[in-house]
Amino acid sequence: MSKNEHYEKSPKLTVPQIIEYCKNDLGITFNLMNEETAAEFLRKHNYFFRLKQYAGVCNEQTKKGKYVGLDFGHLVELSTIDMFLRKLLLKMTIDLEHYLKVKIVNDCQENPADDGYSVVDSFLEKNPTIKMSIIKTSKLAGYNGFSIEKYLESPAVWNFIEMIGFFEFIKFYSYYYDYFHLQCKYTRHFDAVRRLRNAAAHNVCLLYNFNPVQNFSYDMDTSFELLGAKLGIGQGTIASCMKVPLLNDFAVMLSVYTQLVTSEKVRQKTLEEIKTFFDGRMLYRKQYFEGFPSVKNAYNFARAVLEWYSSKAGA
Repeated sequence: MSKNEHYEKSPKLTVPQIIEYCKNDLGITFNLMNEETAAEFLRKHNYFFRLKQYAGVCNEQTKKGKYVGLDFGHLVELSTIDMFLRKLLLKMTIDLEHYLKVKIVNDCQENPADDGYSVVDSFLEKNPTIKMSIIKTSKLAGYNGFSIEKYLESPAVWNFIEMIGFFEFIKFYSYYYDYFHLQCKYTRHFDAVRRLRNAAAHNVCLLYNFNPVQNFSYDMDTSFELLGAKLGIGQGTIASCMKVPLLNDFAVMLSVYTQLVTSEKVRQKTLEEIKTFFDGRMLYRKQYFEGFPSVKNAYNFARAVLEWYSSKAGA
């Protein structure tokens, strides 16, 4: 079967044609944002393929595939909130990456069984493609404060972690503690942190769907912790929300962040910043989503989790 036999190419549309497509084919209304303003938004601020992803928050469609109760203004508002949220999450996950590096370097320095080199040699021996990737990347680097080539022949923990990306770093982080048979409670949460960081860094739409994913491997430790906490929301809602990848990853990231970021000023300032966003801009047009229970449940869960972990961290 050829590609074209099971996938029909979408035609290229101009902005006026997109507006007509929204109305006639998708059932999207233009009450919260009129057609002229919507057209201007599409010309200057976003493109429809990306914007349409946010239609996933609408759970009701007709047999012909038209959305029920979905307005163009809903899509624009979600895309705007999403933009600000990604910036905050990227900031927090970059902080996490830094403090994870601080921890592993300190553990290396305090570990009498570690000379700083053998564990890196062992890791690269088992992952030869990483060294090749570093060599390739080093030829393009222009912002490193040190010469990668100088240390590449025999890298130590403290300079090796400056040569690799986040994916390779968390792989090495896990390897380090297994190599020395040391306990580290953070490694089992790395999948959630990595997903959230990559989504934010690569500008992926986050707020496109809040429905539970039945086969999703949610973080059981964090789930049990939240089920035992006094969040002010039902346990059924908590269990359901933890099956939403974004909400699970957000909760896990907060749990790790409040434990790992050792600078009280950084931790408190960042948590206050995201709480201000949740209580301010995120609620600016909250009346738009009165008819979207999944959006309201997601917000209530995320805000309660944010308050819980912030209070535990003294923020």
